[in-house]
Amino acid sequence: MFRVLRSAALSSLLLGCAAIQSGPRIVEPTDMPGMQTLALAPEEARALRVEEPVPLSSMALRNLKTGEPDAWRVTRFGNGIRVREADGCTWTRISDWFAPSDSWAGCGTSRNWHTARAQVRVLDPIFPLQLGATGRYERRAISHTDRLSTRTTECRVTEAVALRGANGQDTPALVAVCNDGRLERTTWYAPERGPIAYREVHLKRGPREAWLRD
Repeated sequence: MFRVLRSAALSSLLLGCAAIQSGPRIVEPTDMPGMQTLALAPEEARALRVEEPVPLSSMALRNLKTGEPDAWRVTRFGNGIRVREADGCTWTRISDWFAPSDSWAGCGTSRNWHTARAQVRVLDPIFPLQLGATGRYERRAISHTDRLSTRTTECRVTEAVALRGANGQDTPALVAVCNDGRLERTTWYAPERGPIAYREVHLKRGPREAWLRD
């Protein structure tokens, strides 16, 4: 009789644990404090799709490395955008957010590469954006000190999640990881809003940038 009761109690406990764990698991990236994501149901993840790049306008951000508010001034520039960050760093890019920048000025602390211009070719467009989509870009850049660099960036949409905002609302987003052999850039990209979170990691030196849109 004792064995039966103990077995029943154990079964009840396991069922209780299963019930607790059956909800969506909240993930908090260790290098992005304050950011929370939840897995989408498989059918929701498969259905999430962004047909073409979302037009961007000026954005209010929260710097996840410092916890401080930040802001980007975004304007149209040719067939893309020009972005001026709060610290004065200014860069341009075609309308495809995942393409490398084709010019930048006053960005970072590198003696040779804080200002440069480049030619960018889309070898394989990543849009329409959906699970498993891939993209490839080639950039040939020349710095203000006449240094040359050619890199190929490869991108892949790896998952679909819901990003939980400060107001408790969840925004579905596709997660795209881009790698050029030096930097790994991860973007959480939402239909109608475009990039809503971003992380940049130097493959040798570690995290460089992380932010979340307000």
